[in-house]
Amino acid sequence: MSKLKSTLAGTWQVFSSMSLGLVLLCLIIVLSIIGTLHVGIFKSPWFLAASGLLTANLLVCTCGRLKTLLKSRGVPGVLQQEGKHRFIALDNLTPEQVAQEASAELSRLGFRVKRQNTGQGTILSGSKGGWAAFGSPLLHLAMVFVIAGSVIGGIWGQENYYEVEVPGKALLTQDGYPFDLNIKKFHIDTYEDGSAKQYTSTVEVLSANEKLLEKAVSVNRPLHYQGVKVYQTAYGYHLQGAVRDVNRSFDFAVEEGDRIFLGGSAHLELAVQWPRYFIFSNGVPFTMGIAELGEPIQILDKEIVFTNRTTYTGLQVKKDPGLPLVYAGFVLFLIALPMRLYVRPKQIWLLLTASTAGTEVRLAARHRIKDKEQEELLLEKLSGINRKESALQT
Repeated sequence: MSKLKSTLAGTWQVFSSMSLGLVLLCLIIVLSIIGTLHVGIFKSPWFLAASGLLTANLLVCTCGRLKTLLKSRGVPGVLQQEGKHRFIALDNLTPEQVAQEASAELSRLGFRVKRQNTGQGTILSGSKGGWAAFGSPLLHLAMVFVIAGSVIGGIWGQENYYEVEVPGKALLTQDGYPFDLNIKKFHIDTYEDGSAKQYTSTVEVLSANEKLLEKAVSVNRPLHYQGVKVYQTAYGYHLQGAVRDVNRSFDFAVEEGDRIFLGGSAHLELAVQWPRYFIFSNGVPFTMGIAELGEPIQILDKEIVFTNRTTYTGLQVKKDPGLPLVYAGFVLFLIALPMRLYVRPKQIWLLLTASTAGTEVRLAARHRIKDKEQEELLLEKLSGINRKESALQT
């Protein structure tokens, strides 16, 4: 049993180590570089497994760090190690008297004072800006949110493209989305030269064929609803018509701009940019003209007629359940980074031990060099309450 516990403890130590986190982070960076060439890598088991392990590693490290910060400890190590603290002996004073004087001085200097009685004596701990100590674990937690959100989005995220004739319906529920779309109309704003300036689809959100809301979706102005985003990404036209000659006839339905093979010894092809049409023979331009719906066009022995032209709108639909976590991670990162870089917690510890002559004081501090005078002020205050001052050791 002890061997099993030892093995589990060792495994846990490796799993929660910073070294493992760095290895996993490097692996994710390499996979992300590969992902710039092969987008599918971001949904591969390798990427998701590495991201999940890194998330767990960071979470364990964060919990350990928070536990250390929140845990009420005994005598700090700096008060027990030679050369890490200062020492002063105060004669004819009890630890209680020194504790009261030191607490008052620490409070005057702006420290929040805590008192703890231990077997080795009375410990006074003063902290200022202690909240900044949470900057580092909050940064880890921000990374956890971002990576976890990315993993969730990679596994359960969804993205589909729909070309819908206007008016018409996009049956999103068939692909697992919580609603359908009814496209009522489509509008194009143009520049003076006729090029597209902005294009907009007026859509209705439907649930069980019941209208929930109506919104105009245009480029850079998507629809947000129930965790789903609908983007306006494209538009175009579908052409329908027929080709007839003495030997055969056939109907066609193509997207405007695509070529239609007409056949014949001349290997004729038809391309349309409405209302202009272009005829190619063996890949070389042969003739062109203006088309009208229902008006026959005679090309050699073939007759071409366009029967219908409809507009379609191209909508990109995305669902990413991990996105809120990613946003929360970035917000947390913006909060924690200044805490970590620009605010340093200041701490002072005193261990008061009764002696035959009075009280022995061990003092250690952790703060920026520019604030070191606060430690000196405290020492002066403590020395001032005793006429016979002992030498300080640093």
